[in-house]
Amino acid sequence: MKLEEDKQEFFPQEIFMRRQIEKQMDPLKRQQENFLAKLKEERHLINKTILSDTFGKQSSQYDSWEIAEFYSGSAESPTEVRGNWMPVNLELSVNGLQLRSSILRSKSTITLQSLACELKISFRLVGDSTFWIVTRGSGVKDPDIAICKIKKEQDSQRVFLIFGANIGKQNNFKFLKKQEFPEISMKSDEVYNDFVDMKIKFIDNGDDRVFMKAILSKDKNIEMTCNKYIPCFKDTNIMLAGSGDSVLLKYISARQIERISEKPKERNECCNIF
Repeated sequence: MKLEEDKQEFFPQEIFMRRQIEKQMDPLKRQQENFLAKLKEERHLINKTILSDTFGKQSSQYDSWEIAEFYSGSAESPTEVRGNWMPVNLELSVNGLQLRSSILRSKSTITLQSLACELKISFRLVGDSTFWIVTRGSGVKDPDIAICKIKKEQDSQRVFLIFGANIGKQNNFKFLKKQEFPEISMKSDEVYNDFVDMKIKFIDNGDDRVFMKAILSKDKNIEMTCNKYIPCFKDTNIMLAGSGDSVLLKYISARQIERISEKPKERNECCNIF
C-alpha cells in the first residue's frame, strides 16, 4: 500500500494514464460488440445538423443554449458549474459572446454510440485565457466526459492544446496530453492587443478518440488527436466554457457524422476546414 502511495506522489501522470487505459477496456469491448446493431438504428442521423449559431452584435436570440457560471478549478478546488442553468441573455459585441467564467450547454443532445460529432468553432483568446470544449456528458463533473482546452499565455502568442478527462473517485480534471501549437501567423493588432483569433474543427469520434484540426495561417493547419477516452452509451450535450481574461465565442456549428475508422497521423498540412 505504501509503495502505491509513493508512486502516486512521484509519478502521478503515469498512474492516471494507467487507470484511464484500464477503465477503457470494458466499455470499448461493449461498444464494438454492439456497433453494427446501433449503427443500423442511428444511420439516419448521419449529416444531421444539431445547431449553428453566429454570435455577434446583430444577432438576437440563442434558443439552442443555456448558460451558467463556470469555475475552472485550482489545486485546492475542482472544476465546477455554479448556480442554475439559465437562458442565454447576455450583451454581445461585434467580436462575439463573452464566455469568461461562463459555460454554455446545448439544449439539443448528440449520440456517440455509433456515430461521431463534428464541431466547427471560431473564437478569440485575450491575454491569459482558456477555451474549453466538453462532450460525453451533461455536466463538468460527469465521470466519462471528454475535455479539450485551448490555452493562450499572457503577453504571448504561445497557444497550447490540452486533452483531459475526469479521473479518480472525485472525478477531478487531469490532463492526458499537452501540445503547443506551432507558430501561429499573427496580424500586428493581435500582437499589440494580446489576442489570438482561432478557427478549429473538433471531432468527438465516440470511441476512445477525439480529433482536433486548427487553422494556424492561410497556408497551414495542424491535426492532433488523443485516444484515452471512455465510450459513451447515452445521449449527451455539447458544452463550451471560458476562463481567464477574455474568451469571445464567434461561431459554432455541430453535426452528426460517420465515425472515423482509420487512425490518422498527426501532421501539419494545408487544407480548408471551414
